[in-house]
Amino acid sequence: MIESIHVAVEEIRLQRFRAFENTKLQFADLTFLLGRNGAGKSSILDAVEFLRESVSDSLENTLDRRGGLHNVQRANPGSGNNPPMGIAVVFSLTFPEGRTIRALYGFEIQGKSSNGHFTLRECFKSSRESSFERINGNFKGNDDVSPPAGNLVLPLIARSNKLWNIVLDTIRNVRAYEFSPAHMVAAPDIGEKTTLVKNGANAGDVLKALEGTDAHRWIVERLAHIVDGISDVRAESLMGRRTLNFVQQTKGGKILLDASQVSQGTLRGLGILLALKQKPQPAIVLVDEIENSVHPNALSVLLDAALACSDGVRVVLTSHSPEVLTHPAVSGERVRVIEWKDGLSNIYPLSDEVRQSVNEIDTVGWMLRSNTLWAGPEPDSFKGDLFALGNPAS
Repeated sequence: MIESIHVAVEEIRLQRFRAFENTKLQFADLTFLLGRNGAGKSSILDAVEFLRESVSDSLENTLDRRGGLHNVQRANPGSGNNPPMGIAVVFSLTFPEGRTIRALYGFEIQGKSSNGHFTLRECFKSSRESSFERINGNFKGNDDVSPPAGNLVLPLIARSNKLWNIVLDTIRNVRAYEFSPAHMVAAPDIGEKTTLVKNGANAGDVLKALEGTDAHRWIVERLAHIVDGISDVRAESLMGRRTLNFVQQTKGGKILLDASQVSQGTLRGLGILLALKQKPQPAIVLVDEIENSVHPNALSVLLDAALACSDGVRVVLTSHSPEVLTHPAVSGERVRVIEWKDGLSNIYPLSDEVRQSVNEIDTVGWMLRSNTLWAGPEPDSFKGDLFALGNPAS
């Protein structure tokens, strides 16, 4: 069964995507992305969303939402013909008997040809017999397939191959979040979607699906450490809309607070906890600026929660907060630095010297404050072909 196979996302590769030229983000169990404003953190969030949308909806719609390929593809100054933009993901799949294989899926897109369609290359590789490659309308694989013009073939053929199906389901379950308390307060129409949306607007529906479970109790316990007196959070219905209600214990007894009566930090904290515990559990949870509107004491609770969940899901947190980076979970191996220079964004590991000196006193946060947080000399990049599977990262 698919559920018995453990899938881990090892890395995502970006080729001429926004300001990234030739970049890979290697995931730890818990990854911290640091960078100045405008360095490219938001582009990483968009890359995760772009990948998911492309296999869940269509490649054409995904591009149209962003204003077309020219708004996504890194420009090539001085040349009338831009090389292709591409995204690829590397996976590690561990089977019940302990066998592990690696797989890669990705695609390249180039400008429209005379027939109005994108030039499209799409590839699946694995360390066993389950590979395919399509170039425009030509398909090389085990099946006789006619790829759709201008759209991806994987969503159409995945059900015919167990490995393809697992990878497709994993990509459809990567999530990036920029929580908006205003949308969480708005009490949307009751829906059936139990996957948390990017801004957290359907938090009530997601919470309703968890009520009465261990995950719901886990969330309430952590909210109680974030906000004094909170003893429960419930999803209620009001005139066809889903509302969030918080129960707070006071000296005079319990009081009921709706979402408009609690702080933005409380709502963001709830959103982050729901993102980590929603069902089905995502393959990646990427949260932008976890420190936004959250008190430093509450940050520690959320970081502990992220670490506790990182054995089953890749958790990625963007930040430029020294308070976040002083947490014991922030080891040198878990930190990636995004830097922008001369129109290019790159992702770097910390330098060897910095990684070796991170300890209880010399935290990453202290080094950031003292301007001694140095990135390594070489950015993380893939060599040659976007679709080269290669060997596992050391």
